[in-house]
Amino acid sequence: MKRITSTVLTAALALSISTSVFALPVPGPGPAPVPAPIQPAVKLQQVIPPNYLETLAEKQEEAKIKAACEAEIAILEESLKALRDEMKALRDVKPVDETAMAALKETEKAINDEIKAKRDAMHKQIERAKLVLKFGEDAVVKIEALKEAFATEESAVKASKEEIRAQIDELLAAEIPDDEKIEELQAAEIALEDELRAKRDAMNKEIEDIKLVAEYGEAIATQIKTLKAAFATEESAVKESRDAIKAQIDELLAAETVDTEQVDELKAAEKALADALKVKRDAMNKTIEGIKLVAKYGKDAADQIIAIKDDFAAEEIVIRASKDVIKAQIDELLAAETVDTEQVEELRAAERALEEELKAKRDDANQKIERIKLVAKYGEDVIAQIENAQATLVENLTALNDSKVELQEALKALREVKPVDKAAEAELMEQDKELNEKIKAEKEAFDKVVEDILSAIAAN
Repeated sequence: MKRITSTVLTAALALSISTSVFALPVPGPGPAPVPAPIQPAVKLQQVIPPNYLETLAEKQEEAKIKAACEAEIAILEESLKALRDEMKALRDVKPVDETAMAALKETEKAINDEIKAKRDAMHKQIERAKLVLKFGEDAVVKIEALKEAFATEESAVKASKEEIRAQIDELLAAEIPDDEKIEELQAAEIALEDELRAKRDAMNKEIEDIKLVAEYGEAIATQIKTLKAAFATEESAVKESRDAIKAQIDELLAAETVDTEQVDELKAAEKALADALKVKRDAMNKTIEGIKLVAKYGKDAADQIIAIKDDFAAEEIVIRASKDVIKAQIDELLAAETVDTEQVEELRAAERALEEELKAKRDDANQKIERIKLVAKYGEDVIAQIENAQATLVENLTALNDSKVELQEALKALREVKPVDKAAEAELMEQDKELNEKIKAEKEAFDKVVEDILSAIAAN
């Protein structure tokens, strides 16, 4: 499995961890709103997601590419500004030299086109850099070669289709159209479309395989492809059986007297095949997920994650069954001649409580899973360090936020007394500014701690 590591975590930590975790109001003119209390229970994955290093590496690469490209674009934009000044000066001279103006406009268009081309190239370069970081240069080169080869074939097929379309139009314009020839040409056009679709599907499958190998390694990719191939064989067999059943159903339905019992039996058999196929697909996907989890996080972490997911799935089934019972009771009450609205509301409240319980259990399961992934990726010691720093940040920000709430309330009370004591108001606003600076400093200190911890990992 390919591991991505970032070099030095620079100020391009534009991920700006803290700003997404804690949001406090910025004072402006007039009464400021009282800030809401900080919630100390911040999820760890909000601070450092599992793909933190990869994301940071992408941001750093993007910043580097943008800096180089924007420098070139800035030079062109300066030229454009100078050119427009020249055009303005030319317009001020009457009569305007239209020949010279036309030449300047052509130059302006050329510069604008060059700027657009550079920006487009920059975006493509950024996307390519991200692919290289994730899959490696070799994989990206292979993918690019496949796409270029397909583009050439696509161009040739489109040219052939246009020729066929022209022939069809010519035949249709004739006094007596040759319907047989037209149908032949239309069939040839459809065959070209089918051929192109098949080639596109084949290319996409090859690209998927290349990415799979690059991300998980040849052995893991082979396991996954073998599972998918085995399922595809079963799926094909099941589809044939279902098609045969559908044909029998259609034949029965077309009869003068329909054997409804036989039709129902066949429909039940068709549904059983569909259900069995779904079970097999779900089992395959779960196996593949397990293989990928082991490859990314190790067997112990994968086992823990799968156990959590299985536990949640079991709880979800129980809660959904309870909800179905409640819904049935509500429907029964609503169908009564006199509706007991109080009882209906109680049941609906119980239904909402179950939904909230399910959401809480899902969030809890996801949080546990994300922490397992983080520990598997960075180590328990690293995560413990970040959590300790996070706890300190929450504690310090909570105290600062409490002070801010008191200060805002004092400021509000002061402004309610007319005339407002401007000196006292200015003093309170200065204190508010100092608090904001302290809050910012706390966030920056936390950012630096995380940066230092992860820089040590990235350097190894």
